[in-house]
Amino acid sequence: MKKTGFIGYGSMGSMLINGFLKSGVLEAEETAISNRTMTKIENLVPEWKGITITTDNRIVARESDLLFVCVRPLDVLHVLDEIKDDLTSSTHLVSIAGCVTISDIESRFPGQVTKVIPSITSEVREGIALVCHNSKVTKDRMEYLEKLLGAISRVVHVRENDFEVAADFTSCAPGMIAAIFDCFVQAGLKHSEIKSDVAQRLVISTLLGTAKLMTEKGIGFSELIRRVATKGGITEEGVKVLNNHLPSAFDEVFFKTLSKHEIVKEMIKSQRIMVL
Repeated sequence: MKKTGFIGYGSMGSMLINGFLKSGVLEAEETAISNRTMTKIENLVPEWKGITITTDNRIVARESDLLFVCVRPLDVLHVLDEIKDDLTSSTHLVSIAGCVTISDIESRFPGQVTKVIPSITSEVREGIALVCHNSKVTKDRMEYLEKLLGAISRVVHVRENDFEVAADFTSCAPGMIAAIFDCFVQAGLKHSEIKSDVAQRLVISTLLGTAKLMTEKGIGFSELIRRVATKGGITEEGVKVLNNHLPSAFDEVFFKTLSKHEIVKEMIKSQRIMVL
């Protein structure tokens, strides 16, 4: 029986594996995992009877018809060079490395390739999975992969050229949102005796409620601002400050993140050319 394989058990790889198994969309007997450090994956065996674990990437590649490569962007081509003789024309290769293009992967494996950018929020089944397939992925393979991803997230198809910005909106956003509201809380604490943990709980509950309100009522950002920031009111004063300062801050955020993407992509391109 061919399996669904995973090379790498880092933050995103472990999130995908545990999410698929806990949701029941993937059985332990159908799952093979390799990781450089065995101690990081040994605890999966008692919990998931029948799961295959190893430190040998080639074993997982041979045993899998759907193979997730969940390593750092600069390690992807090295892993593909290692396992290329163990891949077949029926292998469906999935990369979750944002800066590695489908073309980069096709330079090592001219078969079925999909690029996926998951989000850490899929740990609570509220994430977005950005997906782009190459032309060789069959309909059956697309449907199976998207069934797995759909068990823990909402699948959104994105042109590969838009992946970097879309990833800022989804995969990077939880960290950026946390940074924004940490600053918000720290500023507020300067003017009160509220404890930090209490303030964080207040803001987190409000964030949850805001997201639920916007989702269930179909409210956009502009409408919510209009409803809360009434003319001449307190919220309006705060919104004015944000409107004065945030646009330039977010321009810089995207300049920095997109520039970093390009730097890493160039490093990967140099790896690709070196070997070719």
